[in-house]
Amino acid sequence: MRTDNIFESAGRLFFTRKRIRLLEKQLNTAGVNMPADSFAGYVALNVIVITLFLSLLLILFQPLNEAITGLVSGYVELPFALVAVLLIVVSFVFVYLATMAAISSYLLMKTDDRRNKLETSLPDFLTLVASNIKAGMSLDQAMWYSAKPEFGLLSVEVRANIKSSFSGESLEDTLDTLAMRFDSKVFKRTILLLKQATATGGELTDVLERTATDVRNTIIMKKEIAASLVLYEIFVLFAAIVGTPFLFAVALKLIEVFEKIGPQVGAGPSATGGVFTTVSSIQLSGPIITSADFYWFSIPTIFITALISSFIVSVIRTGSKSSGMKYFPFVLMLAYLVYWVVINAVESFFATIA
Repeated sequence: MRTDNIFESAGRLFFTRKRIRLLEKQLNTAGVNMPADSFAGYVALNVIVITLFLSLLLILFQPLNEAITGLVSGYVELPFALVAVLLIVVSFVFVYLATMAAISSYLLMKTDDRRNKLETSLPDFLTLVASNIKAGMSLDQAMWYSAKPEFGLLSVEVRANIKSSFSGESLEDTLDTLAMRFDSKVFKRTILLLKQATATGGELTDVLERTATDVRNTIIMKKEIAASLVLYEIFVLFAAIVGTPFLFAVALKLIEVFEKIGPQVGAGPSATGGVFTTVSSIQLSGPIITSADFYWFSIPTIFITALISSFIVSVIRTGSKSSGMKYFPFVLMLAYLVYWVVINAVESFFATIA
């Protein structure tokens, strides 16, 4: 059995037809030239293999095994076999979610990158197609000869798809296939206009020239909107990278200070009467939330803040939240770096005045 057949069989076994059709659409718009069945099977087999390796590591590596067993036994006593099954299930869920998140992020970023490259070169391409039609060419010939190397990705896709119309496939089907290769509303509307103009005998050159002008104006408008919202973008990034980690670091140090001085307040000898005797007899037990609890609360909170901020910045810059995954790793690393630096700076400051 060929490798492709193994992957296809695994994909059909672990994924539904609806999910595979959705994956096929995502692969097309991302420019991944691989059957959806094979891609799904490749992903499924990798998830299973990684889960097995991770489970064996957690079960056979003694320090990890003892730490997990001690953590579980703190809540409920379970036999080792059941703990091993739970580890396999948890490992599978973790690996599956992480793999799906990574693949979805990759496909979304590839899709957005292809859309941006397409919309950048589309106005000039349409103008050249209109000029070729004026010279007496048909639409498919005009698109073929307009696919110049300077148009980059658009030229590659046009040449890969439009040649099928020369071998007998209808031009409408060819244009539909070309439109499916990009997740761009502008391009899909352009293809729809071309199909309607071809079917009704309209002036293709006028349609192409006006569409090129509209696309160019749309791109300019998006850039102007993004430029006018730079201040909001800076504010969001500052809050995610500097503001939130700084406040969490200072609050963490405050809790640590209260933990140390709380039990000592009122522990000295009592005054000789009145209000002073009452105040001095008060015994503080420290904050309800410990510094360790607050630390483990702040780490995922910074993570979520960085993620949401990346999506907001992506919407401001490009109008699409999916591009936020490009900014997220950098925002997260900078936020954690600021958090660590402020914690150490505050500890050094208190050490000098102690």
